[in-house]
Amino acid sequence: MSGEIGVEVGWELGGIFVMRHAGMPFEWVESLGGGVEVLEACAEVLAVEEELVGVLGDAGLDVVGVLAGGGAPSVPRRAKEVVGRWREAFGRLGEVYAAELVRLRGRLRELAGTDRFKDAVFTSNPGMYEGMVAGYLALADVPDTAKYRRVERQLYNYLQRFCAKNETASAYGPMGYGEVAGTGFAVEPAGPPVRRAFVAHWAALELARAAARDKALAPHIPVRLSLLAVKTPTGITTDGRSSQGTGEPGAGSGDGAGEASEVPLPPGSVAARVVGVLEEKAAGVAGVAAAIGVPVRAVAEAVRELMRAGVVVRALEVPGERVDSLQGLRESVGELPESPGRERWLGHLDRLGGICERFAAAAGDVDTRRAVLAELENAFTELTGVAARRGAGAVYADRLVLFEEGASPFKLVVGQDTAERLARALTPALELSAAFGDQVQDGHRSAMAELIEAAGGSLGFTDYAARARPEHQEGSRFSPVRPVDVPAADGEPVKLAADALGTAEPGPRYALPDVCLAMTAPEEAVDGSWRVLLARVHHHLLLRGWLTTFHPDPDAFDRVAADWLAGDGAGVAGLATSRRNKGFYRFPGQRLVFNATDPDRRTDNLPATGCEVTLRDGRPVLLDPRGHPRTLYPMLNDLTTYPPFAALSHPSVLHAPVRGDTGHLGRVTIGDACYQRERWVLDAAALPAGGRGPAALLGLRRLARTHGLPRFVFARTEAERKPVLVDTASPFAAELLAHLMGDKAGSRVLVEEMYPGPDELWLRDDAGRYTCELRMQLTRPR
Repeated sequence: MSGEIGVEVGWELGGIFVMRHAGMPFEWVESLGGGVEVLEACAEVLAVEEELVGVLGDAGLDVVGVLAGGGAPSVPRRAKEVVGRWREAFGRLGEVYAAELVRLRGRLRELAGTDRFKDAVFTSNPGMYEGMVAGYLALADVPDTAKYRRVERQLYNYLQRFCAKNETASAYGPMGYGEVAGTGFAVEPAGPPVRRAFVAHWAALELARAAARDKALAPHIPVRLSLLAVKTPTGITTDGRSSQGTGEPGAGSGDGAGEASEVPLPPGSVAARVVGVLEEKAAGVAGVAAAIGVPVRAVAEAVRELMRAGVVVRALEVPGERVDSLQGLRESVGELPESPGRERWLGHLDRLGGICERFAAAAGDVDTRRAVLAELENAFTELTGVAARRGAGAVYADRLVLFEEGASPFKLVVGQDTAERLARALTPALELSAAFGDQVQDGHRSAMAELIEAAGGSLGFTDYAARARPEHQEGSRFSPVRPVDVPAADGEPVKLAADALGTAEPGPRYALPDVCLAMTAPEEAVDGSWRVLLARVHHHLLLRGWLTTFHPDPDAFDRVAADWLAGDGAGVAGLATSRRNKGFYRFPGQRLVFNATDPDRRTDNLPATGCEVTLRDGRPVLLDPRGHPRTLYPMLNDLTTYPPFAALSHPSVLHAPVRGDTGHLGRVTIGDACYQRERWVLDAAALPAGGRGPAALLGLRRLARTHGLPRFVFARTEAERKPVLVDTASPFAAELLAHLMGDKAGSRVLVEEMYPGPDELWLRDDAGRYTCELRMQLTRPR
């Protein structure tokens, strides 16, 4: 079977996958852990502390109060002696800690001064680099003050991200690829490292708006009929909800997305003749005027009326299904009639593209990159009048006028025999995820069925989406996904059967899991001694997108999904949504267009205004304009649990969160795959908060000792977007965690083991070993 691996248990693995890995070796963050001497000193203090707890417990006294108050008369003599030994042990810890901190601060400074790290921080957050890092690195000696402790804490925060997170962001989150071919399992060189820099999508949209305001181009900016426009016997209208269902602004909506109203189109009127031209093709006001033989001013007035009603859109289109938005805008400008204004704007865009190329070429040279970025930002602001930076102060933010991607130096080749074993190992876990998806989706369907029934049993799709919006319904925008409760003692591992949640409905399914392999070397994949972790299940197909930037054959990604859509996935329609800066995907089948325009100019779109939602056998069903049943493919991850769309989507495959009877649950396995890492749910008050120095490290070591934490864990509060790697042996991690917990009183913290662990990282080069995950498409046939 070309491109797919069939296994007798039912799921099929696509022949291409994405490999995401950290950009810096794990050894870097590992080297910032405390040495043996300081850890032994911590252990000595904690041993005396445990003894003190026993002595004071008999007397009904609190350890914290006794240590704070010294030798009060009410404290038993035995306890006073133990308190004295505790203070002596803590004093020794302070001495050892002071010496160790000097070494570790020097090591952090050494790492921060490497071209690799400087480049990564600057590319991630130029403001942070310029405001904190550059001055820190310029010092001959870094004083131990609150100011520079804050800088070091932030540096460590970035370092743990670069060394332990499988992301996709320039060279500190490079894109790698794998394929199924031959036999065995091999890591091969992928060629020299490559960087590419692009103007961000939001910035390209601002440039398009600026060009449309240019008086020299204004008469030629294309005017298009809205994809949601509907002609009536007397005029033309829309329902005014062109971009309300997705929560996203209409992609390429441009000027004139107005409220719903009908524009009369008397026969022979200017408005009717304008609409007649636009039904054939988009055109600027000047072009329409020439076509119908009336003055430009009369056409402009008619277009303004049509824009106010939302039935036409005037804008330069910026394609959303390609990584290079600037090139897409350039093509749109190039389609305008020849004029000095057009040539001037083509020159502007070419200049910006050239600056991006120089930025990528200067990889590793921060000083040059700073100058090039400043040039790009000045040029952008001069053209648009818009600030070139946003989202300042956040570790994760689309803040820049450009973004950069980097290619991985690794390529993975997985033999068909190995791929077959992998699919077999994942199948039971995917079956449980399918059963869980059924449960979640049934809840969405029931809620939406009540809404449709109350409306008379049928609704137009745009009306359905509008009525189902959160402000018209009780509860939040997203239905809560309830965890699966299992009876398990404190820390007890859990073994679940594939049918633990019942049997999933039969029929075709798709899933895009993130898979981690725990092994010491690639050879373990060949002999089957690896450990497989299903880290996460996305309800998606493997689509071409920004993740395919460096793949030698991006069309191959289209074929992986398109082959399934042409067979078992027939009838699935992608829900067209606007692009989220660099994040985008190209759906290789029909799309249901819910926005006013389609900047990618697909010719096979399903117009939302022609679709209907009705009930069949008590379930909501989406009907296309020809009355054929369709299922939705939500393009964005958060839309897979948005009730109105989830109720209409293809049968879901969702990762089920598993919860035990206590706050500590061991690893959850299904078949031969780990489904959930060992985890602890702790009150924020249980984590060390505030403080610094030996007290902060001691608090972290106490936490690890109390709960049996491994050296490396990930911690995330309910309010945080991303988890933080916590090295329970590192003073820097202790202070970072204390800082993060400082204002989280009353919240809960999810702590998970690092798995695969440091000794199970098989992706390596001369610099060290890297965390890694594989994103691959698996489908269950009909």
